[in-house]
Amino acid sequence: MTTDILIIGGGLTGIAAAYEIIKNSDLQVTLLQCGGGASPYIHGFCLPVGDGDSEELFYHDSMASGYQQSRPSLVKRLCHESLTLQEYFAELNLAVDENERGYQLIKSLGSTVARIAGIHNNTGPAMLSTLRKQLNASDRYREYRNFRALELVKQDGRVTGAYCYDKDTDSFCTVGAKLVILATGGFGKLFPESTNSADIGGDGCAMAYLAGAKMTDMEFIQFEPSAAVWPSELVGKSIITTMFYEGAVLRGKDGERFMLRYSEDGERVSKDLQAKCICDEIRRNGATEHGGVWFDATAVPQELWEGVYKPYRNRYLNHGIDMCKVPVEIAPAAHTTCGGALIDENCRTGIPGLLACGEVTGGLHGANRLGGNAGLETMVFGRIAGQTAVRDFDSAATPAVPDQMPNKAADVDIAALRSRLQNLLRGHLGVIRNEQELLEGLQKTDELLAQLGDHRGCFVKHRLYNDLLTARIALVSALQRKQSIGCHYREDSQTEDIPYRIIVEHQDGSMILSKESV
Repeated sequence: MTTDILIIGGGLTGIAAAYEIIKNSDLQVTLLQCGGGASPYIHGFCLPVGDGDSEELFYHDSMASGYQQSRPSLVKRLCHESLTLQEYFAELNLAVDENERGYQLIKSLGSTVARIAGIHNNTGPAMLSTLRKQLNASDRYREYRNFRALELVKQDGRVTGAYCYDKDTDSFCTVGAKLVILATGGFGKLFPESTNSADIGGDGCAMAYLAGAKMTDMEFIQFEPSAAVWPSELVGKSIITTMFYEGAVLRGKDGERFMLRYSEDGERVSKDLQAKCICDEIRRNGATEHGGVWFDATAVPQELWEGVYKPYRNRYLNHGIDMCKVPVEIAPAAHTTCGGALIDENCRTGIPGLLACGEVTGGLHGANRLGGNAGLETMVFGRIAGQTAVRDFDSAATPAVPDQMPNKAADVDIAALRSRLQNLLRGHLGVIRNEQELLEGLQKTDELLAQLGDHRGCFVKHRLYNDLLTARIALVSALQRKQSIGCHYREDSQTEDIPYRIIVEHQDGSMILSKESV
């Protein structure tokens, strides 16, 4: 199979990129997906149009949330392009929710003003459905739903396609392309406690790294502080933290509102600090029955339970719990990965033939993502990637030659090795870290890579190899950064006077680290 432009990833970022290409060119687009990623769970996004808000204030809040580690050029592009979304939604016949005062906006942790907008609290699915209808009407668009790309093909310094697994035929194939857009999402599901869906993994980061892209900010993994730990059917499902501006509070197992010990603002602090405080509370004073703390939203006004927060209440009501009347148990879980392939403001990776967008990239969120910027990033940088692909397309490029080969059976216990990977990430790359644990985690990862052996030609081994490689990049980055900052918290933190970013590259088979001044 060959195509003009290959998009790897079927979430909103990849779909938005495809739409821009089909709309603005006569190029053929092939999109590969193996699950919807996090996009079906996008409820809202930052839209800086409310009272007292502006592009400049939004930029200030985003940079502050990222502890000034974000790349200003990326943040500026995000904030500026956010103002074009109203016209974009009108083009797609989608309307942002409004009330009698105008746009219905809610305030996220880290924002100065209310700026989270949404489309019926169902933004991701609404966008995906609308864009897919447009794409499916074009004979230049092909979508394969059971393909998982595992490795990029590179010839003479240029990315020319991807080595993929076809679930329907249980075989490998090479898909050739003149340009590739990587939009695979983050790697949060590597952790055993995660808000991410099962299809999310480390493939995107591993592919970008092995193709020669610079990886950055991989140590910054944002843990959602309010992920359910009970009932079992809801484990990993997060509760929106904007409720803390509406009366919700956190309580320890004994009912004490413990966040007041950490900040006079109580629960109204950034997610990274809140996650750290919850873990600290559990370590010091123990956990609730199912290993968490209490999320007490009983003071949230009733009209909000019938409006913007109704989906959260219904989620628990389906399991016999009314969270507007009783507290529920929550704990931090891996949510958003802030690091990935380094891109410029036009989604270029510096590797000919390869663009990247969305959560698989690094540089935008810095040390901690501002609430609402994940949903916004998918739309803004997905569109930018599609527009850049049209501008950068080289018709003279030669796609990789398609081929097909069988899938070999695994010769090791993959389930056991994967379980060990999850346990080491839980114990060595969690919310609270230290040098000894990071060193041990790195050693265990290398041992697992050695036990895995040759991964080529076996789907489950290749998947695990990509996850282990991505975990190793994150561990190496976290070990290198000695000081606590943002969602990277070291209990053995050392003062570092000169701010920097960590860059990880693949050179001659080795993992090379360097520092770049902020």
